[in-house]
Amino acid sequence: MAAVLKHWRESATLILATSKVSQGLVVNFAGAKSSEKSVTPEQNRDWVRGSDETAYKSGTGFDVLMIKRSGKSKFMPDLHVFPGGVADDSDFSSRWLAVFKRLGSDTQKTLFSQISEKLEDACPMIARHREPEFSTLPADVAFRICAIRETFEEAGVLLARPALDSRKLVKRICTEREDHSYRAQSSGSLNTAYTHEDPQVLKTWRARVNRDAGQFLEMCLQLDLVPEIWCLKEWANWLTPIHGKENRRRFDTFFYVCCVDHKPEAEQDFGETVNVLWAPPRQLLSAYFQEKGGLGYPQIYELSRLLNFASADDLLALVSSSGRARVERWFPVLGVCTDHILTIMPGDELYPNEPDFVAQEPINFHVTLEELNRAHPSQHRNYVNSQDQIYCPLYSIKPQKGHVGPNEEGVQSILDEYKSKL
Repeated sequence: MAAVLKHWRESATLILATSKVSQGLVVNFAGAKSSEKSVTPEQNRDWVRGSDETAYKSGTGFDVLMIKRSGKSKFMPDLHVFPGGVADDSDFSSRWLAVFKRLGSDTQKTLFSQISEKLEDACPMIARHREPEFSTLPADVAFRICAIRETFEEAGVLLARPALDSRKLVKRICTEREDHSYRAQSSGSLNTAYTHEDPQVLKTWRARVNRDAGQFLEMCLQLDLVPEIWCLKEWANWLTPIHGKENRRRFDTFFYVCCVDHKPEAEQDFGETVNVLWAPPRQLLSAYFQEKGGLGYPQIYELSRLLNFASADDLLALVSSSGRARVERWFPVLGVCTDHILTIMPGDELYPNEPDFVAQEPINFHVTLEELNRAHPSQHRNYVNSQDQIYCPLYSIKPQKGHVGPNEEGVQSILDEYKSKL
């Protein structure tokens, strides 16, 4: 199989950001429990309530799309996450070449080459050897297809264009990149997400894709659509940390960012997902701190990084910047202080030189977090507040070129705001 390894499965996730902001909103994760009936559009209005707050703060100038996983899910049940899921063999199918060659043979080759540049610096899930039947399509392309497919399955948002409409656009983007006249804005989806003249057509295809991931390829072939892989920019790579001796569900997940200037209509699938939600990163983190839950750990971390941006345009400019380093794999290593639990990330001076990806035991430091931070100030770590049971970042290292770490100051301001209301 293309994306199933002995100890984990490979997957892809999409952070979809829009410049259309939900003004003055406060997110309520509690809402309807997934053990009850799936949330209807009317009930969804209770999930996001009006706020009197008008002052500008970082992470409020754009919305991101979140989905709530069903309580029956075996991984991260009842939590809000970004759309995504496990890669399917069909995402690596050589038949995708027929789809992308509709852009023009030369354009297709250039696009694939640009997406897969600096392969020698890519993280293991992108650079690793695969069986010949899964090697025709570059992994950089296949995982983008996976992220787009999963977003369609889970949220009903289809990032695809008719082939005829895409030819000139993609050719121009590729040419601009080659002659270094590339404009970040040209890579975003400038039109609304694809809608068919008969809405039932896409609903029917979505149901088929939910039952069989391979139907996504068939849909693109039959409807003459091309997935907008050129709009997806790499953002992060997370390998699920080890929790105890049994690790039944672990994933090596590639995170992509896509910035659009519209807000596609999203809808849960009433199976894997029971709610969809557009909201600014700051409001999502504020809800997490207030409710002491509702978000998965990688989502907390990535939303903390998104606090560095004032707008979707700022985010797009960074992820499209020239000379940007390829993402590195992040495998959190667990640590224990006398008063807090830690996750230690690559770049931290406490991070092991050779972490054990299969049987890593927590590192016991036998000191308080304050003592540890004084002795080891080069920090890329997160701690769980023992009183509130919430994750907080500590970040003082220099990020890779074209990347950002968690906005510690922004997170602290949200925490201070939360505490002031107690």
